[in-house]
Amino acid sequence: MKLDAFSVIYQDHHLLIVNKPAGLVIHPTYKHADGTMWDAILAYLEQWGGDDWQPPELPDEPAWAKAPAHVREMLREKRAQWYWEKEGLLNRPCLLHRLDKDTSGVVALARTERCCRHIIRQFERHTIVKRYLAVVQKGAPEWARPRAGLRMARLFDGKPEQDFDLPFDLLSMGQQDVMVEGALMRDPADRRRCIVGAEGQHAATMLKVLAVEGDFGLVEARPVTGRTHQIRAHLAVLGYAIVGDQTYAPPAMLGTPGAGLGRQFLHAFSLELRRYPDNVLCTFVAPLAGDLVAWQEQYFPQWSGVLDASKTVPAE
Repeated sequence: MKLDAFSVIYQDHHLLIVNKPAGLVIHPTYKHADGTMWDAILAYLEQWGGDDWQPPELPDEPAWAKAPAHVREMLREKRAQWYWEKEGLLNRPCLLHRLDKDTSGVVALARTERCCRHIIRQFERHTIVKRYLAVVQKGAPEWARPRAGLRMARLFDGKPEQDFDLPFDLLSMGQQDVMVEGALMRDPADRRRCIVGAEGQHAATMLKVLAVEGDFGLVEARPVTGRTHQIRAHLAVLGYAIVGDQTYAPPAMLGTPGAGLGRQFLHAFSLELRRYPDNVLCTFVAPLAGDLVAWQEQYFPQWSGVLDASKTVPAE
């Protein structure tokens, strides 16, 4: 496995943030047993080796004062062992979230147990902010229609202010935050795709239109939950498909922008979380993938300024 299968955005003793390219499966499956980004990360870390981290040198606990010398030494060793288990490097990092094969962008991995727990708690509390860039086009397959309750609402100060019904004109919303809520499940007719259905798991996505040109829109998507194909499925249920999507978009006619891209225009461009152990709020940014930049410059060069502005959030 080539070590250039990803690029490193940030790395310290506890955390590894990488930029995943499109076309790469993130973790081994029965269909892709090897040649994944996971294999590349393990090879990279093996080549990188360990680091010089050591447990902190701490004074004896007051309760140890009257213990014999050999007992105090045993207690020091047990405390050091605890630090190695909780704060030392894991044998393998913990993958904290995933991206679809043909989605590029930021992926985070924890390298220590305490860091893993620290970030998982943030995911559970929905305080981590994942921002994606997508180019969408009006039109979605008939099978994407909702089979269960769907809510769309404009947000004001983070709270729902106005609800909408289908059909919903997302591209007319300007730069207003829109919340989409619809439980997602595998489509019984084709388990390679997801639909809004009664047996699904709760899913919520925030959308904001950054720019519009005809039937095409540049959209920022912020998934609150982390369901399979969440952004793609929620856009499809609204009647929009991500350009280049081979599953959720109708076939594109030759010569159109939709036919000019070999994968979906979906890029995880930033991840905001509180770093361990200092709890500092950090934003990590992945530059837009080269194939997406080239496509955008060919078909929608007027969006360059918008895209550049979206990437000005600095990484810590």
